[in-house]
Amino acid sequence: MSQGVRIGMIGSGFSAHFHLASYRKVYGEHFEVAAITGRNAARVAELARHFSIGRQYGSVDELMHDPDIDVVDLCVPNPLHMPLVLQAAERGKHIICEKPLGGYFGPPGCADSWSARGASRQDMLARVMAQAHALRHAIAQSGVTFCYAENWVYAPPVAKLNRLMAASDSTILRIQGEESHSGSHSPYARRWRTSGGGSLLRLCVHPIGAALYLKYEEGRRRMGVPIRPVSVIAQVANLTEIESFRREPRKHIAVGWEDVEDWASIIVTFDDGSVAQLSSTDTKMGGIHNYLTAHGSRALVSANINPNNACQAYTPDGDYFAGEYLVEKTETKEGWSFPAPDEDAVTGYPEELRDFIGAVARGRAPKSDLMLAIDVLLVVYAGYLSAEKQAAIDIRSYLA
Repeated sequence: MSQGVRIGMIGSGFSAHFHLASYRKVYGEHFEVAAITGRNAARVAELARHFSIGRQYGSVDELMHDPDIDVVDLCVPNPLHMPLVLQAAERGKHIICEKPLGGYFGPPGCADSWSARGASRQDMLARVMAQAHALRHAIAQSGVTFCYAENWVYAPPVAKLNRLMAASDSTILRIQGEESHSGSHSPYARRWRTSGGGSLLRLCVHPIGAALYLKYEEGRRRMGVPIRPVSVIAQVANLTEIESFRREPRKHIAVGWEDVEDWASIIVTFDDGSVAQLSSTDTKMGGIHNYLTAHGSRALVSANINPNNACQAYTPDGDYFAGEYLVEKTETKEGWSFPAPDEDAVTGYPEELRDFIGAVARGRAPKSDLMLAIDVLLVVYAGYLSAEKQAAIDIRSYLA
């Protein structure tokens, strides 16, 4: 691709904006964000103007049929991920797909009012994995490169953790991790029909993905093959349904969850006997909390993505900082805070996109690939089944 990698952005919401902002920080690669499309024409026009994108399309089909587009960046709602991945593969477009890879959004032909309450988690797992394996086959047949946008793999604290585990030649015995905040205020997040699950799917995919990647890397160093997950045990809950909380007149965390959980905890066992203990919740005040700790045989390393103390601030009145962004999901700017000096860089987005562009340009695999995307989805939905059955779920039969 002597002319560079030409990217088509599909989507115009929150994730599209931070992808476009992060492309500006990518170095060492020859590329162009050449086109954009989305359902909100006004928002598409605004992003095209702000980020100097030359072509605006009125539909996904138009962008997919543009022969000058090499790769599509899918920043769309969860139910559209798998259908658009398949469409892109059919058109021979390389793919960047935001997390998660897909999910279960109700039985075929169900009404928009469908609820996950009482729905079989075994059926969910079986259907999601059948879709994932069909998608794997389609991508293999097309020969395109698939890039799974799990930014934790590329976050500098996690990348350093991985290098320190390698340098010390540590056996990773145990991994702990969490993503938590005070809750999404997007209506789509409150319903299984539009989100595919609750905090386990929306939030915990990050520490799950990073934990799986660390064990993949350890296995490749030791044996030349990744260490894979083999069983899952999980619990989910709706903490905002506790009666005393419901009676409180003032709420500082998101409420209104319809049929999805606002808290989840999961234990993943790997084929070498090591474990990962991971959790997520929409009920934590004080800003977003993202961390991963690896307990190795020769080193213990913690990656504190958010918050970290690279920058600390104090003000007696939050209005003094009214015009300045501090950190995602914080409820107040008063008192002590931990402002993010460059949140995109610390959370790995520019490095993620740099790897993806390089993978497409040079025909190599990205660090965060289709195997990781499918394994994360498997662990999540096996977790939902485990919570329903109150038992560990063996997932080896689903691995490929």
